[in-house]
Amino acid sequence: MFLIVVILVSSNYSVVIDTIQHWKEDRQQPVEVPEEQSIPVIQNTAETQSGTSPQPDTRKRYRKNEFNRIVASLQAEASILVVGDIGSGKTLLATDVTKALQDEGFQVVLIEPKTHKQLLLDITSQLGIESTDVNGKGLSLKDLETAIAFYLQNNIAFLIVDDAQRCDVRFRTWLKNISRKTPMLLLATSPPKTDVFINLARLELRPLPEYAIREIMEQASLARGSNLSANDLARLQERVGGNPMLAERAVDEEYIGVDIEAGDHKQYFDLTPIILLVGVAFTIVRFIALGSNNPALYMLAGSSGALFMGVSYALRSLPRESRRF
Repeated sequence: MFLIVVILVSSNYSVVIDTIQHWKEDRQQPVEVPEEQSIPVIQNTAETQSGTSPQPDTRKRYRKNEFNRIVASLQAEASILVVGDIGSGKTLLATDVTKALQDEGFQVVLIEPKTHKQLLLDITSQLGIESTDVNGKGLSLKDLETAIAFYLQNNIAFLIVDDAQRCDVRFRTWLKNISRKTPMLLLATSPPKTDVFINLARLELRPLPEYAIREIMEQASLARGSNLSANDLARLQERVGGNPMLAERAVDEEYIGVDIEAGDHKQYFDLTPIILLVGVAFTIVRFIALGSNNPALYMLAGSSGALFMGVSYALRSLPRESRRF
């Protein structure tokens, strides 16, 4: 038995030696490591689409004082009404205030004129308030008003309403009822002296100074690729007054070749008091002529008064958009 084992081992010895030799050679050879699979990196969407990181807002703010006053008032839980002409920058101001408050962690609701129910639904959506009952049925207007008022009484949130004068009267009345406990910012053009408008502190947006309008027009001109001279900018500036929207529109009209002579702004002198004083003066002169029995002075006062009345009637008969006094 031992002899058979020795013979088998002897016969397979060379095979075993070869196997061990091959195993050593395999261990000495470098192991081929598979290439690493590339791991996808999640990039910013704005960077992926444009190839560059999003640029910060470098727009110059020309109403810093109004902006700071509004933000401070709202944080002090005081409501405020901002009044200004169309294109004076109310919407831009509302957007800046909203962003500033949201950056500080406050809840802000920014809404624009719609129907009464749509406005309430917008508020519930932005505040995360349920607008349906347990059965999935939509709440009534009264229930929506109650739910929003209850939420605002127990949470810190700001309401910002742009073009508030166009909102439904019932909605404005509801705002009046909650304005004492909810800080809000209303922006309007010529608001009526009723409902919520009569309760809030009023801040009027004055026309922008000349340097600001000139900078806005220069930026608009560069953005459109037009090269307006200093004389062109001065001529357009007289037409737009201190209105930033009209400044950009004037550059557009100049770019496409629209020739407009009349101005669109409302910054004109009110001559009504002067006209009234002139009329009173003619009446006094006429009475003096009657008292002194001076026919020449009486005729002068009478003819001047008639001319004055004719001019006044002609001015009043002009269309509203043509009046410059």
